[in-house]
Amino acid sequence: MEIRHLRLIKTVSEEGSLTGAGKRLFLSQSALSHQLRELETQFETPMFQRLNKKMVLTQAGRRVLQAAEHVLCELEKTENDVRQYVSGDAGTLRISTECYTVYHWLPALLKSYHKTFKNINIDIVAEGTRHPKQYLLEGKLDVAIVSCLTEQDDSNTLKYTRLFNDELMVIVNAEHALAGKAKISAQDFSKEHLICYTAPMEVLDIFQRVLIPYGVTPARVSKIQLTEAIIEMVAANIGITVMAQWAAKPYLKSRKLVAIPLEAERLRRTWYAVTVNNDSMPKYVQCFIDHMQKHPIA
Repeated sequence: MEIRHLRLIKTVSEEGSLTGAGKRLFLSQSALSHQLRELETQFETPMFQRLNKKMVLTQAGRRVLQAAEHVLCELEKTENDVRQYVSGDAGTLRISTECYTVYHWLPALLKSYHKTFKNINIDIVAEGTRHPKQYLLEGKLDVAIVSCLTEQDDSNTLKYTRLFNDELMVIVNAEHALAGKAKISAQDFSKEHLICYTAPMEVLDIFQRVLIPYGVTPARVSKIQLTEAIIEMVAANIGITVMAQWAAKPYLKSRKLVAIPLEAERLRRTWYAVTVNNDSMPKYVQCFIDHMQKHPIA
């Protein structure tokens, strides 16, 4: 049984004749008769019976019609969906980022993006945070937001679009001993309780780019997943933290906290939107990247 047979059964049942069905399907009566004979020969049973010069479905024909209505409806929906995907009018945008703090910035950006692209579903793939590039290569993501480049990033597999620069700052309580310093050195961490995000040291910039190269180990390290919880602990003068200046900005307004840059080795980063490097990227994905460039967080 083929799609053309399903269209035939549905159209003839609605028109009541091969002549009427032929006009709708732009086929001759003889062509439709041939298709009907093919179907009836395949199942060895008639699909219609003639009653008062009208073609009426048999029991077998009614069952084929049920299938036709379901299949043809789903086929039409699929065709429309694919056309919308191709035109960029609809689809699902799957996003992840290598840094949890970026998830605090994304909602406002997505809200403004959604005003223009109302038919685009947004799927934030949180489990891809630790390995966003790997998720891209496995087809599980459309866009990864990253700041770390490796030697493997020179390949032609992935495409990098520069978004913005930012800088990690040391955040301390306004009454902390370090609050009066113009800059913080790596050695200043040796006596401090460092509160950082729940992530392996190999992905935390403060360890990889400052503490480990200078051979410094904090007196104590606590890992917490939520930015708000980290800030509360620093505000209570329990420890110090390191985070992007834009992420800490809302909490600095109370004057209970102070942001201090790092000495010499400033933690400046360049953020990129990463996609698979091919020519079939949906329009709405490129538009999202353009939107991020126009609305940087830093």
